[in-house]
Amino acid sequence: MIQARIHQGRVEVQGPIPEEWEGQFVKLLPLTPDDPVVDLEDRLAALQALGPMEFEAGEREQIEATLAELDRHSRDAMRNIAGSTP
Repeated sequence: MIQARIHQGRVEVQGPIPEEWEGQFVKLLPLTPDDPVVDLEDRLAALQALGPMEFEAGEREQIEATLAELDRHSRDAMRNIAGSTP
């Protein structure tokens, strides 16, 4: 399996392409949460190596306020959907 990333409308291949694939049409499918991420353990180790997250003054409160606002918007949207008639 070859992994690739779509960036600005272009396909960026993340590894070598087998020679026997030359000239063939391929099908691109997005990864799903069920698909294995090959380097997940390496990514998690690198993230852990960064140490604990540090916030600037007031940043934690700003994040909490933003999340609360998003929560309100999503709840309002769900109320509107539930209250609408088909």
